[in-house]
Amino acid sequence: MIKVLLVDREGISSEGLRLIIEREREMKWVGTYFQKEEVIHAVQEKQPDIVVFHIHQSHHTVIELTKEIKSISKQIKIIYILSFIEPTFITNSIKAGVEGYFLSHSDHTNFVSMIKNIYHNHYVITEDIAVTILQQFQKGDEKQRLHAKLLEKEIDLTWRELDIAFLIYQRKKNKEIAQSLHLKEKTVRDYVSIIYKKLGVNKRLLVINLLEKLIAEESGDNF
Repeated sequence: MIKVLLVDREGISSEGLRLIIEREREMKWVGTYFQKEEVIHAVQEKQPDIVVFHIHQSHHTVIELTKEIKSISKQIKIIYILSFIEPTFITNSIKAGVEGYFLSHSDHTNFVSMIKNIYHNHYVITEDIAVTILQQFQKGDEKQRLHAKLLEKEIDLTWRELDIAFLIYQRKKNKEIAQSLHLKEKTVRDYVSIIYKKLGVNKRLLVINLLEKLIAEESGDNF
């Protein structure tokens, strides 16, 4: 019997997930919890095999809670149900020990299969999420090439400055950058000012244009 615990606010979505699980003879629903203290207590008391997070909360909070659950028992498998794909969050959560990812709009029969596969020690990522992660790694390579190109021009950005500069290149706003990197928006603004100074520009569009030019030059070198 596979015991499943859900981390979610009570509501239509959590009720739907409960009904899906309860229809399966091989599975047992052991409860829905949301507050951190409740989740930890339930995990210790009910000893679930699978903990499913329906992601609504702060991403940082979710990952920290995942780490705590894994510290209680590494045998507990973790699944994240996502309403949208955020590659950086997925990458960080993989490091925290998450075994499966499922998009909330996907077919529920695939969700049941995912639980069974993960219970039997398989990692499961839906195709659209896998493609996004692959694209993120490709962008990571692009970022490293950009860093090398900047060094050629004697522009030495720290790794954090490079992260932010690359997100600016992707036309992300400061608020989006802060959420992606788990920083305060003021901290991002401070970094942006440093990046402007190092690049010798005073406008965001000029940063984007400069980085686009460098990346285009790098791409041209590969032919």
